[in-house]
Amino acid sequence: MLQVAAGSGVFLHSPLPACHSQPRTPTSISLPLRFWDLSLAQYRTVDLQCQYETIPVTPAPSPSPTLPDTTKSKPRPPYVPKPEVFCYSDQMNVELPSGPISEIIVKDIKGNQMNLHDTPKHCGYSAKKGKDGKIRLNLQLHSRCHMSVQGNMYIITIYYMTVNGRREAQLSCPVNIKMSGQECNLPSEQRLPCGHSSVSQPQCLSMGCCFSKHPPACYYPMDECTVDRHFVFSVPASLTEPPLSPALLVAAGNSTCKPQKVTSSYALFKIPMDGCGTRRLMVGKTMIYMVEVINTVQKLSLNYGTITRDSPVRLLVECRFVPNTVLSVSYMVKTPTLGPEVQTQGMFGVQLRIAKDALYSSYYPQYHQPLQMLLGKPLYLEVRLLNSPDPNLMLLVHFCVAYPRSGKAVWLLLYNGCPNPLDSALQQAVLVNPPPPSPRAQTRRFTISTFQFLPDGEFKDPDEEIYFMCSTEICSPRDGPCVEGCFGQ
Repeated sequence: MLQVAAGSGVFLHSPLPACHSQPRTPTSISLPLRFWDLSLAQYRTVDLQCQYETIPVTPAPSPSPTLPDTTKSKPRPPYVPKPEVFCYSDQMNVELPSGPISEIIVKDIKGNQMNLHDTPKHCGYSAKKGKDGKIRLNLQLHSRCHMSVQGNMYIITIYYMTVNGRREAQLSCPVNIKMSGQECNLPSEQRLPCGHSSVSQPQCLSMGCCFSKHPPACYYPMDECTVDRHFVFSVPASLTEPPLSPALLVAAGNSTCKPQKVTSSYALFKIPMDGCGTRRLMVGKTMIYMVEVINTVQKLSLNYGTITRDSPVRLLVECRFVPNTVLSVSYMVKTPTLGPEVQTQGMFGVQLRIAKDALYSSYYPQYHQPLQMLLGKPLYLEVRLLNSPDPNLMLLVHFCVAYPRSGKAVWLLLYNGCPNPLDSALQQAVLVNPPPPSPRAQTRRFTISTFQFLPDGEFKDPDEEIYFMCSTEICSPRDGPCVEGCFGQ
């Protein structure tokens, strides 16, 4: 039975055993489930597991006349449900029956025991009581504290206290093995090591990394947000024309954050999500991490002036984290962007531009001085799909934000393709559908009212530049539902 959850998602209720369930061990049963994940825009398969022990059926003895029992029967002990385990890509959520949190003990594969309250912070364990009295226990799968990998399963043992006394439970979740797709299909010289040199294949895969057998090597997938909370991505020199110099690329918020590996053809970055000037933004239930990469402009100074031959490059890398799902990464070029003169072969892009009027009859050029506008005036923005090979593809706008050059604030304009409900400006994010011949589902237009950021609530830098950024997705209706938000209304 399916039940709609509050907010988002659904609850699946299934009897034990179910029609398609299979026994895994003498004390556990599994149910494979395939579903469409809206946050990832793809199908996912999970293997649900529950503790279940088959009770042998014994024939009942034939009834015989008995004398009435005058003694009082002993009260049965109260029924205590077994722990329920919910497995996600990076954590194990456990629901325990009512009892004291202070009595929860974790045990590793060697038998070492530790009270939950005494575990180090980096283990990532947490527990809290719900309104129903049950305990919600959070265990990070990749903490390496008490969680072990046996075969293709994470295993941990816990002790907890119930009204019937102390109980022991062995909890397990399947290892989310990364498929050897494009993110793992890397030449050896483009691999960044993951973990220590002697890490085993199960340990490597449990950390969300890729493993090569010949020679043995554990390395990060490319263009991904990693389980240990890093941006790992590559920047090719061919990203711009003329080609950029990868050795000059640094994180905008901290010039000491440089590439891990540099050649004349590419730069490989590994940037922590809590460092190097990373900005964090909460949009609905989605946590967004953004880091900006720029190039260091080389200057040549002579007696009568200073020049440079380097074009400024700004690259925005974004990680979106949806609770209880995997991390996903994408990055886009802010300046320079794909222009209408770009002829792509087997590739298409997304462009964000500013129109000069409400009819969107002309646009400001790619290279221009920062626009200077009075506050409260309309600004006409357009996001469009370039060089689409398929007219049926749809451009979905997940969210759009504005932020000042200092990067110390962010203002939400659109979320899930709809205007920010907390912004009361009359013209805030007025959505406009383009007339033919523009493809309606591949061009998104909206109008906002110009504004100024106020650091500490005061006009400290009225001339500070403001940038716009949109997170988009190219969706094919053939692969699954394409939710357009307010643009589809």
